[in-house]
Amino acid sequence: MKKEKINLGCGKEIKEGYINLDFEEFDGVDVIHDLNIFPYPFKTNQFKEILMDRSLEHLDNPYRVMKEIYRIAQKDAVIKIRVPHFSSIQCWGNLQHKRGFSVRTFNSGGIEKDFEVIYAEIEIPRIRFFIKPMVKMFPLFYEKNLAYIFPATDLVVHLKVKKE
Repeated sequence: MKKEKINLGCGKEIKEGYINLDFEEFDGVDVIHDLNIFPYPFKTNQFKEILMDRSLEHLDNPYRVMKEIYRIAQKDAVIKIRVPHFSSIQCWGNLQHKRGFSVRTFNSGGIEKDFEVIYAEIEIPRIRFFIKPMVKMFPLFYEKNLAYIFPATDLVVHLKVKKE
């Protein structure tokens, strides 16, 4: 059976039904490849779903990674990304992290012509439950004015690939 879903930068988080790719040889990894090396070893328009869970922040050039994801994704493919929010202690508390992300990251900088944001949520720790409704309704206000007072944890984004 041809797998049309891929888990990029899977680490030890192996997903059933996906091609699991990492640069290290963990149990369950199907493809060993460094995501900083282009092109990726896949055909154009190969995948209908691409998962990147806590891996994009480790890479040298997220813009180029997104362009490569666009290449290997089918028309209307769903791209599911989880990254640390820029206000998270995990964002800058890990020596391997190269950058943080905001709700504007995936609909600006030139990639907005290739992807449509279909879901974006700033995740807030449970202890800050009282601010969550405001963050959900006004994410840009939160990021500009409150993010360092009430830090988030992650940014979860789902994108839809725009192709003719």
